[in-house]
Amino acid sequence: MTRTRACPTCGTMQEFRKLDDAERAAVREKKGDRHYVDDLWRCTAVGCLTYFPAGHLSERGLLPEKFRKEEADPV
Repeated sequence: MTRTRACPTCGTMQEFRKLDDAERAAVREKKGDRHYVDDLWRCTAVGCLTYFPAGHLSERGLLPEKFRKEEADPV
């Protein structure tokens, strides 16, 4: 499931998807075990690491560098 949202990092409308298990674990490690990570969405644009909770763009964050995509997903 994806949603089209304005990405503050990319400066354009992009597709966002929910964080996968590894991404959620990385956010939990960075922000603490009590941080709610089940409704976080990340930008799917190549090179973008932006994520935020649904409806709360002001609470955005960046995933660790190891999650940066260098090329588009195959269609």
